[in-house]
Amino acid sequence: MIKFRFWGVRGSVPSGSPDTAKFGGNTTCLEVRCNEELLIFDSGTGIRYLGNELMKSLPIKGKIFYSHVHWDHIQGLPFFTPLYVPGNEFQIYGGSSMPVTIEETLKKQMTAPCFPVPMDIMGAKIEFFDVAPGDIVNGESYQVSFASQNHPNNSFAFRIDCEDQSIVFATDTEHYEDKMDENLLKLCQGADYLIYDSQYTYDEYHGLNGQMSRKTWGHSTAEEGLKLVKEAGVKNFVLFHHDPTHNDEFICRLERNAKEVFPNSIAAYEGLEIEVGKPIPDSLFS
Repeated sequence: MIKFRFWGVRGSVPSGSPDTAKFGGNTTCLEVRCNEELLIFDSGTGIRYLGNELMKSLPIKGKIFYSHVHWDHIQGLPFFTPLYVPGNEFQIYGGSSMPVTIEETLKKQMTAPCFPVPMDIMGAKIEFFDVAPGDIVNGESYQVSFASQNHPNNSFAFRIDCEDQSIVFATDTEHYEDKMDENLLKLCQGADYLIYDSQYTYDEYHGLNGQMSRKTWGHSTAEEGLKLVKEAGVKNFVLFHHDPTHNDEFICRLERNAKEVFPNSIAAYEGLEIEVGKPIPDSLFS
């Protein structure tokens, strides 16, 4: 059985304000439970709140997977309290196009003058693993598959399979205009859910109607995600990685537009919890 919960749904930079309070302003963090096993995808600012919740049930054992190491996907890790507690255990998986390991990247974030507390003082047992596209990580009841995506400095998409259920997490990816991304298409085949980078509108991406073009910025649109859903036979679609300039009403409109094309669509918001196999939850604004 797969359950997943969103702790951070924004892209690029945190955007906390009254206008974004309903969907949330924290950057990327997704909690996935495969039966009782804990998987965490990215450690944006939302991971701080996940950490507070996990501290209610010590000791904690889990795996943290990084789509990539741009700041909005790693900046919450220094504030993830469970890492400081002896007795907890975490395995951390990531890859980068830079000539450094995931361990070096995360440790550099926690060095002076940028941060006063070094990672080496954390009390939990932490193991680091460098991974590449095509790799698979297995747990007792699941497997996580990695695929490369079109994003500056590269990024991973993930497919999580548990028994007969599956979800795909594809944030920070830019579609190709002349063809479908074959890596994502293969990864998505028959999945129960696709969580997809829907940061821009069609007009924003293409620079229409007074907008500045966002081409080559590394992000996509809900329209492109819905093409993948149709082609790969995905059952449910989640708009994700909301632009920091998009307020609650704006995201609600994007969700309505997606539902007109594919009724089983929903825009991710902080606190949204989904159990695969059950009906897709009601929209935040329904």
